[in-house]
Amino acid sequence: MRVALLLPLLLSLAACGPSGPSVDRAALHAEWEAWRTSRDSLYASEDTPVMESLRETFTGLEYFPYDSTLAIPASLQPALQTDTLYLGTSTGEPRAMVASGVLVFRAEGRPMRLTAYLPLGETNPNLFVPFRDQTTGVETYGGGRYMDLTPEADGSVALDFNRAYHPTCVVNPSFSCPIPPPQNTLDLAVTAGERFPEASGDA
Repeated sequence: MRVALLLPLLLSLAACGPSGPSVDRAALHAEWEAWRTSRDSLYASEDTPVMESLRETFTGLEYFPYDSTLAIPASLQPALQTDTLYLGTSTGEPRAMVASGVLVFRAEGRPMRLTAYLPLGETNPNLFVPFRDQTTGVETYGGGRYMDLTPEADGSVALDFNRAYHPTCVVNPSFSCPIPPPQNTLDLAVTAGERFPEASGDA
């Protein structure tokens, strides 16, 4: 009798799959809406980073449609060494960074990794994650895109590619933008986040 009572419970637990970090997709979607509104407001304001010669033709930022499947749970494996590293930039001046760790996650059923950085000398807890993917240079900027992420106390991270954005040097070459290192190239088409206008997708 006890075994019969336990069997439905065990089947229910098995259907849930292995335990691990979860993603509150509704909350992330709401955060994306607020993030997008903030970026759109900045680029439309008097403080826009768009260089003056491009402002007349600049029609605003473009984004892929929101894709909840590209809000992915990840875990941060802390770096064993916190030596100062230097990332190349769009202006040729190296940018000092510290490797915070490696984000480990699964996408399209495959394990993937991205190195996360902290800018040297800054107290902001956000992780800086520059990356390239299969849309780079086609639908998105050839120099890659960025994400700013905040890890939880347990090391879990909500890795929401919908908040991937282009570096400012796309609209103003005077900005010095870090270039993603080779290990941060994903064998994946990240069709989420900021993109080129569809008419300029092959630029």
